[in-house]
Amino acid sequence: MRRFLPFFRPYLKKYAVAVSLLLATIGLSLLPPFLLKLLIDDGIKLGNTHTLNLVVVYLVIALLVTGILRGVMDYIHEWVSAWLIYDLRSAVFTKIQEQSLDFFASRKTGDILSRLRTDVIAVYSVLVNTFLAGLSEVVQIVGTLAFMFYLNYKLAIMALVFTPFLYVILTVTGKRIRRLSLVLRDKDAQLLEFFHEIISNISIVKLYAREEYTMHAHSRTSKDVIDAGLMRLRYKFVSIFLIGTFTGLAPILFIWYGGYQVIHGVFSFGSFIAFYLYAARFYSPIQSITNRGVEIYNGLASAQRIAEYLDLRSNVAEAAHPIHLDGVRGEITFEQVSFRYPEAKTEALRDFDLRIEPGEKLAVVGPSGAGKTTIINLLCRLYDPQSGRVLVDGHDLRSLSFKSLRESIGVVSQEALLFHDTILENIRFGRPDATDSEIISAAKAAHLHEFIESLPSGYDTTIGTKGMKLSGGQRQRLSLARVILKNAKIWVLDEFTSSLDSGTESVIYENIAPLLRDKTAITIAHRLSTVVSADRIIVLEQGHLQESGTHWSLFQSNGLYATLFEAQMQASQPMYQEASATLG
Repeated sequence: MRRFLPFFRPYLKKYAVAVSLLLATIGLSLLPPFLLKLLIDDGIKLGNTHTLNLVVVYLVIALLVTGILRGVMDYIHEWVSAWLIYDLRSAVFTKIQEQSLDFFASRKTGDILSRLRTDVIAVYSVLVNTFLAGLSEVVQIVGTLAFMFYLNYKLAIMALVFTPFLYVILTVTGKRIRRLSLVLRDKDAQLLEFFHEIISNISIVKLYAREEYTMHAHSRTSKDVIDAGLMRLRYKFVSIFLIGTFTGLAPILFIWYGGYQVIHGVFSFGSFIAFYLYAARFYSPIQSITNRGVEIYNGLASAQRIAEYLDLRSNVAEAAHPIHLDGVRGEITFEQVSFRYPEAKTEALRDFDLRIEPGEKLAVVGPSGAGKTTIINLLCRLYDPQSGRVLVDGHDLRSLSFKSLRESIGVVSQEALLFHDTILENIRFGRPDATDSEIISAAKAAHLHEFIESLPSGYDTTIGTKGMKLSGGQRQRLSLARVILKNAKIWVLDEFTSSLDSGTESVIYENIAPLLRDKTAITIAHRLSTVVSADRIIVLEQGHLQESGTHWSLFQSNGLYATLFEAQMQASQPMYQEASATLG
């Protein structure tokens, strides 16, 4: 409760109103059994019609007022609940978004989604529903007990004898239920992760005809969830059965002993009926509040998982007083940068130095695993180097605000990252305040406008999860249009034409060349024919800068770049000759 109390404070006043209405409702709901006693003993038994009529009027008024107060209380409660869930989920979601990429590399998506959905609701249920219901039950117990002592203190003391047994049952079974609840949460998250992976890779499942295989995997994962749930249910059943047995035996005892007192004239019939009704109401909230303990133990398992995320600290954190980068020139400097990915044995970059002038068009080439993508990850500050520093316009990235840094960089990656939304909104993601005409201009520059116009819904076409309704080339052009719209000072083109045919690739380069005129551009390429016109080409190998120069100077030096370039040209010649012979 202490850990989550800050989320509750903004709604304390409204919640206090709900609690006040709750107390008033409970107070009114306690009156009918006592009024029934008056109706029987002072009205019916004595033949007093005035008392009979008056008590009936009181009963009707109590019924109507209770209904109105409960309706208002429920509305306030639901309002507080909805916003409390929003605040708690927003806090967790914010913490998740603050994390560096190594967090997402080490966590399963299903587990993250489970905490955002299932665990948040479970914690809210403890904070609001369980607390309010528990308070209601405690007030009912105290109020009911007061009436019971007033009617017959001996029977009231007898009623209290059973309560220690209920506490022992809850203590013994509750701790075990909490542990099993935590196991069940983890198993449920694994099942959610399983579904997420299969749906995300459904094309692979179909291409390999592995539907039956995935169903077997689903059976195994689901069995773990079922086993954990049934184990928890067994303990819950034992708890509820024992509690129900004790609370069921008590009213039987009261009927016997109270009936005996009525027969001997010690207890009036009206008092006996009223006491029995109060006794039944007394054990009902006791049974509920002990069962509420089971819910609390269940919620504590979720609270533990949520608190773990709320306490997260990102490996890449923004400075306490960050600098906002204005008037970006596009100068980039790497100074003695060394970096190793989490759990990697070797460094991706080692003592790496590089200076990129404002407006320079730089190409980065090298074998797979040479460190090309790492340069981009560090430039965008998705990771921080273990040593050295990266600067933009002379500012260490660690001193800049995330927003100003990343608004200064536009990235088109080899894998087009798209949303299940319309084409228009996917492009607009590059700059949310862009007009429709600016979005269309960006699509034209990406050589995508004619295709979009050919669709029945045009720019309002929904492209499916990860853009599955589009071809690979169309997805990359859509991703490019988003960066064109963003119009950042620094461009990063990471194999962005790999899914395009040579004709489309040529058109796109022609379209974006004017856009890059005053920009700093970094192009990562495996296909070296696309970088020959760069101002400068750097060659990486095993995290080191091996060569730097223009295409012609590097080719003449007969180093690694010349070897890679000649190998690609030789590989493409037989393919070209074979295609020419086939076509005649």
